[in-house]
Amino acid sequence: MIEQQTNDFPVFRQSERAVSFAYMQMNFVSPDIVLSALVIVGMLQMAWFSVMLLRRGASPVVIQQAIPAFLTIWVLMWPVYTDARWLGVGLFTLLMLAVLATLVKTPFWQHLRVAWGREGVELEHSKFEHSEIEYPRMALLPQLHLLLALFVAGGWFQAIPEFGLGLALCLGVAFPAAYWIDEISQRYGFLILGFPAHPQQTLAGHLLLIIISTVLLCWSLNVYHGTEWPLLLIATLIASAAASCCRALVPGQWNAPAAMLSMGLVMWVL
Repeated sequence: MIEQQTNDFPVFRQSERAVSFAYMQMNFVSPDIVLSALVIVGMLQMAWFSVMLLRRGASPVVIQQAIPAFLTIWVLMWPVYTDARWLGVGLFTLLMLAVLATLVKTPFWQHLRVAWGREGVELEHSKFEHSEIEYPRMALLPQLHLLLALFVAGGWFQAIPEFGLGLALCLGVAFPAAYWIDEISQRYGFLILGFPAHPQQTLAGHLLLIIISTVLLCWSLNVYHGTEWPLLLIATLIASAAASCCRALVPGQWNAPAAMLSMGLVMWVL
């Protein structure tokens, strides 16, 4: 009996090592896998809601302005990732949805193409026919500009997490807020700036963009480093002003990725 128990010990030890190794592996990768699965499901739901809203009469512009705010939920989960490379799963999912909306001819994907495509942007610019400059247009994937902006913010997050998190939050919160303030100001004719690339933008929208971006960048830096906000205000204010300049001067929706790049560079230099 003693001999048999002695011979069984190596078996138990090997199984115990195998279980602990599998447990360590599961603990190492499971948060990123779970988050990635949640992101995929969330983006599929976002596409479904976009189509449902379009079919019920919502404007493509309204839908496109709601998408960055919806993606802010994902951005707030970025610090939970153990490996920032897993952000590529979300970016790839968004890219595949845009590709399918372009290639597949079924009603759902065609409606998604309209909800996410350039039709809404063209409708927005048609209100301002007095713009003297005609910018060239290309047939691009739906939401390609948003995808590039997220890619830039994700790149900054992988290199400098406190920068990338703040930039992505600015994309999801500050830019849509500035758009809606512009819409409200236009109705009453308040301080319309009339930039050639974006004649619909207003002073109120740019001021709100600067204020919200400054607050979000300060908060992101404070979360990672605990730095007092007054010490961060000058650098974040300059970065927010750079985003405002890009929003006004860069044509079309390319101003969003340009703003992400310029804000990151300003923050890195300062």
